[in-house]
Amino acid sequence: MDFTHLVSTLPWGIYLLIVITPFIQEDTAVVGAATASLSGADPLACYLLLVFGISCSDLFKYWIGRAAHVFGWTRRMTQRADVLAARERVLKRLGLTLAIARFVPGTRIPLFIASGLFHAPFTRVAAYVIGSAFVYAGVISALFNALGAALGDEARQKLPFAALGIVILVMAVQFARSALARRAAMRLSLAPGEPMSGEFERTTDG
Repeated sequence: MDFTHLVSTLPWGIYLLIVITPFIQEDTAVVGAATASLSGADPLACYLLLVFGISCSDLFKYWIGRAAHVFGWTRRMTQRADVLAARERVLKRLGLTLAIARFVPGTRIPLFIASGLFHAPFTRVAAYVIGSAFVYAGVISALFNALGAALGDEARQKLPFAALGIVILVMAVQFARSALARRAAMRLSLAPGEPMSGEFERTTDG
């Protein structure tokens, strides 16, 4: 069963996935929506549902930040180093910060959570989130449709897999960078104690 057949037999299931997937991984949702629009689903429905799903997902991250002290899991997410480091950008350059969050993979979760944690105005955040979602979804959808028309049917079927491979690669790079950053932070947090222990030994020996 190919994706085109799946779209034709379960269109509402595909539309539901387009709305839900941004809460898991936004770039995958964008690729999925573009693939569905090339495979027989209503392009306008895919576009609007993708914008709706992306916007809801990002505003949910904002409210995680606002609810930082309410639940244990929200408190843990807001204590991430990359969230705390975004304070200056959120408070002084909100528009630029949220634009970066939209178009640069790996920055969305910390920056949108930080915007809630540091109490950026919800109306401004919502305006930037929804506006940039329309632009982002529109650009990617137009790009997929243009490439699909230029490359032909066979290449159009392979295009989503190539795009998904790029998404996975970007996610892997971001995960590796995050892991290295956490390891470096742990080393820095442990380093100050080492000279103190050595100094204590010298003073006790003397």
